[in-house]
Amino acid sequence: MIHTLDNGLTVVLKPTHAAQVVALQFWVRAGSADESETEAGLAHFHEHMLFKGTENRGVGEIARDIEGVGGNINAWTSFDQTVYHITAPSDYYKESLEILADAVCHSTFDAQEMENEAEVILEEIKQGLDSPGQQCSQKLFSLAFSEHPYHRPIIGYEKTVKGFNRDDMLAFYQKWYVPNNAVLVLAGDFDDQAAIEQVQALFGPMEQKPVERARTPEPPQEALRFELAQGDTQESHIRIGMPIPGLRDEDLYALDMLALILGQGDSCRFDRVIQRQKQVVNYIGSHAYSPIDQGLFLISATLAPGQEEAALDAIFEEIAKIQHQPPSRQEVEKARTLIESDAVYQRETVQGLAKTVGFYQAVAGDLSFEEKFYRGIAKVTPKDIQEVAKKYLQPQRSSVVLMTPETKDAPALDKQKVEELFNAAIQVQQDAPKRLESVAQQFTLSNGIRVILKENTHAPVFSIRTALEGGLRFENDENNGIGHIIARLLSQGTPFHSAEEIAYKTDRMAGTIAGFSGRNSIGLQGDFLSRNLEEGLKLFFECLLHPTFPEKEIALQKRLIQQELLAMEDHSASISFKQFSKTIFPDHPYRYSIQGTKENVASFTQEQLQSFYKSLLHPKNLVISIVGDINSVEILQYIEAIMGHLQGDDFTSPTFDPVVAPTDIQVATKYKEKEQAHLVMGFLGTTMYHPDRFPMEVLSSILSGQGGRLFVRLRDQMSLAYSISPFSLELIDTGYFAVYIGTSPNKIEQATEGILSELQRIREEPVPTEELERTKRYLLGSYAISLQRNSSQAFSYALNELYGLGYNYLADYPKKLKEVTAEQVQDVARRYLTLDRYTLSIVQPKEAESA
Repeated sequence: MIHTLDNGLTVVLKPTHAAQVVALQFWVRAGSADESETEAGLAHFHEHMLFKGTENRGVGEIARDIEGVGGNINAWTSFDQTVYHITAPSDYYKESLEILADAVCHSTFDAQEMENEAEVILEEIKQGLDSPGQQCSQKLFSLAFSEHPYHRPIIGYEKTVKGFNRDDMLAFYQKWYVPNNAVLVLAGDFDDQAAIEQVQALFGPMEQKPVERARTPEPPQEALRFELAQGDTQESHIRIGMPIPGLRDEDLYALDMLALILGQGDSCRFDRVIQRQKQVVNYIGSHAYSPIDQGLFLISATLAPGQEEAALDAIFEEIAKIQHQPPSRQEVEKARTLIESDAVYQRETVQGLAKTVGFYQAVAGDLSFEEKFYRGIAKVTPKDIQEVAKKYLQPQRSSVVLMTPETKDAPALDKQKVEELFNAAIQVQQDAPKRLESVAQQFTLSNGIRVILKENTHAPVFSIRTALEGGLRFENDENNGIGHIIARLLSQGTPFHSAEEIAYKTDRMAGTIAGFSGRNSIGLQGDFLSRNLEEGLKLFFECLLHPTFPEKEIALQKRLIQQELLAMEDHSASISFKQFSKTIFPDHPYRYSIQGTKENVASFTQEQLQSFYKSLLHPKNLVISIVGDINSVEILQYIEAIMGHLQGDDFTSPTFDPVVAPTDIQVATKYKEKEQAHLVMGFLGTTMYHPDRFPMEVLSSILSGQGGRLFVRLRDQMSLAYSISPFSLELIDTGYFAVYIGTSPNKIEQATEGILSELQRIREEPVPTEELERTKRYLLGSYAISLQRNSSQAFSYALNELYGLGYNYLADYPKKLKEVTAEQVQDVARRYLTLDRYTLSIVQPKEAESA
């Protein structure tokens, strides 16, 4: 249903009662491309400031009020739009809509809060500068768009952000935040007539104004543009952009399918040929980026230094192949299925539904564009895809950015060499020969395997999860990382299918099969459309029961994991957490990195992997969970037939001595020459079985979130960080409570003191009743929102049963949370948050030590 208010505001209503959740989104048709050069970053600044206080609510109260009813609120800014969104339990949709209207219509744009938030955005800019991938992508857009405003970073520049004042903020707001330039979307469990009346009352007073949009068009690109850069990175990065039309062009359909065939999915051409066969990249993908104005056909890759020329040569060769010969009908049908299934999966949650209809109405300009898009996709032929590849993927109309480590010699590449590589690839090709939702139920197979099944027919999809005790608890100094590589290899070859065949079959079914491994478990996960249930399950259980760990695949995964371990050195936050785990768990396997070490990864043999996996694959150690559009009776018979033969000797879980808390403050420091310092401060916590876990989770939530104490104090009031995240981690053995913050190196001491001050406060002062109840509502609401997807439910059932909590623990969890008292929260704060005995991990630049 679409309704237009008298003031021009378009309202899209999508009632659905599959879950008691509602999503509210306010789409403003103004993004960074609507800024002038001096306004760069102003649209994104508004995204921050609309949460910084209104005529009715102070700083932090907007997020606090939404989290207080169990919802969450956030926003995003793009080139073409800014979107404010709330997801909440439907019982509170009226309150949530009022809060959204208050933020959008009545923000005060306080000058002091602007100054504070500018500091936060500057930290966000620094965060981007510390990411080689983000740097490389921004360089590409700056190179590809010489005149059009898409060349500017959405977040703006340090100079412009520092220069904004309240008059700038108000002028931009008054120009673009008008009802006839916006779309309001409501999706989920609500009454549409009552909603319209409330929308009219809340948004009707907004004044309509004429909107004039003027963007400098991008002139045709006639020559290759190339930039070679060196930076603080362990890997080389390649970004290629080729101009394509915007969203409303008829070539959009074939371009989207071309991007899928070349660079999306495990069986796409780039992955299959360039990563797996030629092994010259660690990652590669492609995407047809089609905004309102001119877009880009994007190709992204990361690779080991020294492989740059080989990677570009391989990329151009695959482009030339598809220009010379159309893709197969099987490839086209697989791409079509993936695009169509994405629409199905997107509608599984109300926030996904809201985002879909919001995009089509606000950006594409018409809800009917969705129907037109899928009609267009249905008509695309292999010849159409070949033609758009010829038309748009041309070197003389390309921009290429290459970033390499500054410690390495720069590769001998320039514009002429890149063009030669492309033309050579073209020449080679030319010369070549021509039901209703049910409750979950548990069953036990004849050999002891536990199976949990839940029928959920509101979407034609199903998820399967199998879980085994494993992970870090089963590892030691010599084999750390073995669970991670095994998990990655489970779907990479069986006696009946190669890795490529498995990837192709899962992509063709619009499904996924992948292993996982963590601190306490290892397993296999799969998601499929229900029409592919039989074929999907057959392939899934083949991977579970008969992985062959081919030598070729082992070698590939070793190389990729080792590159990932190197790449992690580019991310200071990851380093800080890794250092924290080693320090707080000195003698427990939780100290290890899930990825392992370079030395261990290099040493693993096929026999070792097979033996280790076989030791875990025991019927008494296996839980299978399936949730979705299934018939439980038929599924149970199928699983008994295919899994009932599995046997094994007695299975025993490892046991460990209790982790001993430190007797004083222990600090671990590592130096990285980055813009930010990263801190993790933590305390030994409790286990997933202990009743203290519930007040600990409430304690963590009081401190976290946009309305939480640490966020409001350290970010909103002190402007110390863009990111601050407290959390409580409960494990089979002792877990921990920790606080992470990324801040400027000269603010380390201030940040540490700020965290300790808030922790001391929660130790000394009982949590007020209103704050406690708001926090519990937020946790309960977040829990309900997180369990919308079949995959989340299947994972919870499997792991809870595996860990001995009982498969239906997710039904008991809300009851336990509701029972938490303020006295219990203060008690766990005093017992666990020992402010004279904690672990602090710091990653900072060397110069900060002496600052």
